[in-house]
Amino acid sequence: MSRKNWLIVVLLLIGIGGMVALEGYIKPKADEQAVQYEAEQNDPLTHDIRNSLNFASPYMGNAGNLINLNASLPMRDIERTFQLYPEELTAELRFKSRVGDLKEDMLKRTLVYNSTANFAMIDNLDTLIFKFEDRSFTIRRDEVEAWYGIGTGLASLQEPVTWEKEVQVRLHDNKYVSEYVDNLIEIKNL
Repeated sequence: MSRKNWLIVVLLLIGIGGMVALEGYIKPKADEQAVQYEAEQNDPLTHDIRNSLNFASPYMGNAGNLINLNASLPMRDIERTFQLYPEELTAELRFKSRVGDLKEDMLKRTLVYNSTANFAMIDNLDTLIFKFEDRSFTIRRDEVEAWYGIGTGLASLQEPVTWEKEVQVRLHDNKYVSEYVDNLIEIKNL
């Protein structure tokens, strides 16, 4: 076999080896990491708030921004619609799901996380309603501000380090989460 043919065989073997590595290891590993990342973004304990910072806005009337903000937060996988009441500075997220379909602990943590994120990112949002098919949860800005006791306002939580310390880490404490839900969230059966 000539030197040229050997070179072609070697290059062919390298190409086949590369394809095997790509299809057999690299792509499955990347897919696995993508699935894990997506699961982490749907859990308030592991969600990366930096993905939501682009949706900070001074106005709650920007429907597209509000939709994108909530699409970046946990519960993003639950189908929903939105209703805005600009005169009342209120946003209502209508989930096409029943509360009983969700794990109670996860729901509570997510209500704390998502309500805080909405108030931290949308400056003039006064009231937020998470409405499921069988229950609604109403949260008001002034009560959330008092809860966190941040004199500079909830926008200061937009700093990722502050967010992690003041919001995310505290969600590991079930008592803290229950106190937030019991004291700040008005729950109505529908």
